[in-house]
This record gives sequence, C-alpha cells and structure tokens, in this order.
Amino acid sequence: MVLSRALGLAITSGSILLFIPQILKIFNAKSAKGISLFSQILALLGAASTAAYSFSKGFVFSQWGDSFFVGIQLMIVVMQILYYSDASAYAFAFFAFCWAFTFAIIGSYIPIEVLITVQALGIPITFVSKSIQAWQNYKYQSTGQLSLVSVFLQFAGTVARVFTSIQDTGDLLLIVSFGTASFLNAIIFAQFFIYWDEKKRKKMH
Repeated sequence: MVLSRALGLAITSGSILLFIPQILKIFNAKSAKGISLFSQILALLGAASTAAYSFSKGFVFSQWGDSFFVGIQLMIVVMQILYYSDASAYAFAFFAFCWAFTFAIIGSYIPIEVLITVQALGIPITFVSKSIQAWQNYKYQSTGQLSLVSVFLQFAGTVARVFTSIQDTGDLLLIVSFGTASFLNAIIFAQFFIYWDEKKRKKMH
C-alpha cells in the first residue's frame, strides 16, 4: 500500500509539468502549426474521462491526479491551437465547455453509466492509436523521430498505474485500460532496440 501510494504521488507530481514545455513553445511562437487538434482532443478525452470516472468512484487522488493535471494542460494546448488559428473565437467557448463539464462532475450531474461508457471507449482508442504507431515502425523498420525517453516514460507510467489500480482500486476497467496501454507501449519501446542496428546501417549508407 505504501509503495502504491508513493508511486501514485510520484506519477502525479511528474505530470504537473509534463506539457509545460509544449505550452511555452506554442506561446513563444504564437503558433501551433504541426500539432494535430484531433489527436490532442482525443488525448484530453482520455485523461478527462479517467479523472472524472475515478473521482466519481471515490478513488484516492494519488490514483488519478496525473490524469487531472494532464487534462488541464491538454485543455490549454487545445485552446492555444484554436486561439492561434482561424477559429480563435472557439478557444474561450471550449474553455467554458470544460469548466461546465468539471462542475457537472463535481455536482454528480453526469450519470456514472455515462462515465463508465466513456472510460471503456478509451481502451479501443488507445489500442488503435498505439497499434498504428507500432505498425508504422514495423513498416519502415525504424522508430523515426519518436523520442526514446518519452516512450519509456509512457511505458513506465502505465505499468506503474496497473500496479496502483490493482492495489488502490481493484477496478477492472482501469486495470484493463492501463494494462492495454502498457502492453502496446512495451511493443513500441522494444522496437527502438529491434530496429537500432537497422538505423545505424542506414546511416552508414
């Protein structure tokens, strides 16, 4: 239990600054060019659903705090993408929607059945997005511009979350969600080493 809580707090603490460099980079450039709005919204949906579901189930904050902080940062990124585009007027409307959603969760206005459904949908979304990346790596026999450190941190974080979910909640939906993510992150992480020699060989030629 002590290890689980310590891991949960460590993951939560680390998540506070996870997207700050990205936010500052967009702010300094006054542009979000090259960043997919759709992918950021999907990521926000995943983080927000996990935080909302866990809060509604009464789980300890160390179990879902990282999803909460990541959700806030992704909301800012989405707002920046909208603000620095032709759809700047929608940035504040999006903020208002997120604010209303937060109060709806706190006030228990959204049925738990809806939150369970949204949380369950995160499993196939994660599977598809990670599988596409793994297939692309296999197709080109390379991990391209993927960051080894970022992929490792994602892998380590999801593995740790499987442990804390089992220890702190025993919730099958969360365990399967993080278990699926950790399995696919493990495949992508392993591909760095599988294609390492191939990458060196291409550089030599």
